[in-house]
Amino acid sequence: MPVNTKSVSKSIAFPTAVLRTCCRCGAEFGTNGTERVCATCRKPRIRKTGALCRHLTPREKQIVDLISQAKLNKEIAYELHLSEGTIKEYLNKVYRKLGIKNRTELAVWALLNPEQSRMLSGPIPVSA
Repeated sequence: MPVNTKSVSKSIAFPTAVLRTCCRCGAEFGTNGTERVCATCRKPRIRKTGALCRHLTPREKQIVDLISQAKLNKEIAYELHLSEGTIKEYLNKVYRKLGIKNRTELAVWALLNPEQSRMLSGPIPVSA
């Protein structure tokens, strides 16, 4: 049987660089793909944390106070008439504001900063 010796030439198409305008900042940038955003705009934004960001709301102070009393999320939720999930959300918000990672660090912070963690005006009234 004769062997077919036809050679097939494959041409590989290399994409050429295209100048695009960033849809966020309007700067021109070169790309080989379908990116619409320049490399500068793709970088995560660094949040500026200041004194205002560290301010705890009265409800957050109330939860921090109960955490420093070694209460569980379920106990805090029952006492404040909230769901356990809501307590978890409040705790995560407090963790981010104060730059801490867990409830032990939060309890230590509350003991070291009583003027910022305790409520001065008493408990928040809870509607029935």
